[in-house]
Parts: sequence; C-alpha cells; structure tokens
Amino acid sequence: MKVGFVFGLLLFLLVVPLSAQQVKSVIPYRMVGGKMIVDMSVNGQVRSFIFDTGGQMALTGELCNELNIPVVDSVKITDVNGKEVGLPRVVVSSLLTLDGQINFSGVPAMKLATPSPFECFHADGLIGSDLLKDLIVEIDSKTKTITVTSAEKASNVSLRKMLPFSGKGFMPIITLQAGAGNSLIALFDTGCPGFLSLKDTDYENLRSGGAFQMMSEGVGGGSIGVGGMTESELSYRVEFPLLSVGPTKFKQVTAETSTPPYTLLGVKLLGYGKVTIDYPRRRWYFEAYEQEFDLAGKYYNVNLQVKDGDLVVATVWSAMKGVVEVGDKVLKINGKPVGKYDFCESIVSGIPELKAKKKTKLTIQTKQGEKVIVYQKE
Repeated sequence: MKVGFVFGLLLFLLVVPLSAQQVKSVIPYRMVGGKMIVDMSVNGQVRSFIFDTGGQMALTGELCNELNIPVVDSVKITDVNGKEVGLPRVVVSSLLTLDGQINFSGVPAMKLATPSPFECFHADGLIGSDLLKDLIVEIDSKTKTITVTSAEKASNVSLRKMLPFSGKGFMPIITLQAGAGNSLIALFDTGCPGFLSLKDTDYENLRSGGAFQMMSEGVGGGSIGVGGMTESELSYRVEFPLLSVGPTKFKQVTAETSTPPYTLLGVKLLGYGKVTIDYPRRRWYFEAYEQEFDLAGKYYNVNLQVKDGDLVVATVWSAMKGVVEVGDKVLKINGKPVGKYDFCESIVSGIPELKAKKKTKLTIQTKQGEKVIVYQKE
C-alpha cells in the first residue's frame, strides 16, 4: 500500500521502560510471496503483519471486527496502482513487540475492506513507516531481523553511506543516480517485491536523458493494491546500464514501468546490503556487501497469473505481440492438460510445472484457436 494524502493527525504514544535511556527490540521476519512478515501483539493477541516501509499502519476488516476495534474517522490514500481509496480509520489500544521491549499505545490504523487483500500472505495488516517515524530501524537480510531502536543517539553507520530523505514527511524517499547526471527520486519500499519499479512519469523524464535502454513493450496488468487489481495498460521494460545507490553501483538494472506515487526501490535491495533508517533525523543508510553489483538477467516473454482457478496470460511483451493476448487461457503445459490452480498458492509458491525447465511449451486458447508457444526468458 502506498500512501498519498492523509487527512487527520497521527497521534500515538511509544511506551518504553522509564529507566532505559535507549530501548531496542529485535523483530524476526520471514519472507512469504515476496513480502516481509513480522509478528506483533495486537490488544494482547499475536498476529502477523506485512512490514512495509512504503505504507502506513493498516488492519484488515476481519481483524477489526474480531477484536471489536471501533472506527473513529476516515482517511484517503493512494495505493500501489495509483488508485485513490477512502478508508475508515481505527485506533489500536496496544501494539507490542513480542520481546516486550516496545509498546505502541493508541495507534491509528486504516481499516481495510473485506475480504482482506492480504489473505494470501496470512497477514492481518501492515506495519508502515508512520508507526516507525520516531525510531531507528535496521533491516538485516542475513539474520532475517528488523532491529528497532529508540532514537536518543544517531546511528553509528558512516555518513558516507547515508542518503538524506528527499522532500517532506516521514517516508524514506531518497535520491538515486541513473547514469551520469540523471537524478531519480525513489521510495524505499519493502512492500515492493522487486528491485526497482519505475513510475511512468519518471520513465518519460529519464527517456530523453538516455538514462536507460528500452528492452520491451508490454500490455497487461495484475498488481494487487488496496483499490484492487490494475486494469490492462501499456508498460515498458527498460535496463539502466548504471544505477547508483549512494556510493554503491548497480549495473544492468532492469525495471518495469507502473503507476505508483513514486518510483519504488524494493525489498530485493536487501539481498545486497543492510539498510538502516533513522526516521527522526531523516537519514537512510545502505551498507553494501560489495562496492559494485551486476544485475544482468533475462525475463519471460509473457507474464502469467491465476484467475478464477485458470492460468491466464497477464502481460504480453514485444516478442509475443500479435501471438497471444491478455486473458488467453493456458490449456496445456508441455502437452499435459492443466488443472485448477489456487490463486494464493500461485503467488506464494508459483506454478510448479513452470519451474521444471528453462523453456516450456504452452498450449493457449486464443481468439483464433489453440496456439503453442515457447514460454522462456529472453
């Protein structure tokens, strides 16, 4: 969930032992379908949440109803697909880390519509940057931990590895360098499952500066946001020869365009270094494991997704343009008829039959009849 304009005050208390000058809580996380999942105690009950630095605190409608958490007012947000959504807001009496070190009291949270958009991840809501805005947060993918510390002292990470927040507000929005002389404003968003998702207007601005090379043009959709699934739309796959995150250089970075409020620097960044966010001082640090990384890779000529139990074409890239269309149904995989698929299982674990080989023959029902294509990375 990506936040646009929020109406109302974010008022809550961070409750810590009075005798401690600096308080620390270490929160383990696990990856489920590309999302970071953490456990917290909500009004005395242990529940799972998506840890999303690009979002704000939210609870599913099911959890609010179960725990009898009343609505106090409303809030407007802009979701990952650029849709503005009005949602009721509730206040959580207590949100406690499981080690008992930090308790958030009187926490405002958006109440999501039912059924829950996070059912596939077995999560009861989001932990977002608004909850963390008075804290220092360190994310370490090697230990799979999020260390949350009160901010009496600044982080001891070298300032040479620091990027200041761009603009106003508490969201970790930073400035990257795309090649030579091209700045790119990006939101560090652990809710984004990829490395980089390029906002469509940034694509237009950077195209004239030669910051990237065009790889492919696609038609499709399929992103899940608070406002629902995206409609089919034109998108582009591009490659940045060089993308600099502070002093760290990433070569051959592939990104696809979409319509979020910001370009997103996603959770896959954590595979290349440790991130620390000093929210009160508006500082973002990246401790890279190496000085330089090469992210060259290949990508599928169509994207597939499960809809109503069927495996269908979700995005058609240039190589398959005119061959198949969005919505065409897969009938066979390597000659074997497909069955019905569970949508959530496909998101979390993928389609097993598509993992076996680098090249897979798909028999697809199109408007012109059955066609056999080779599903492969190019």
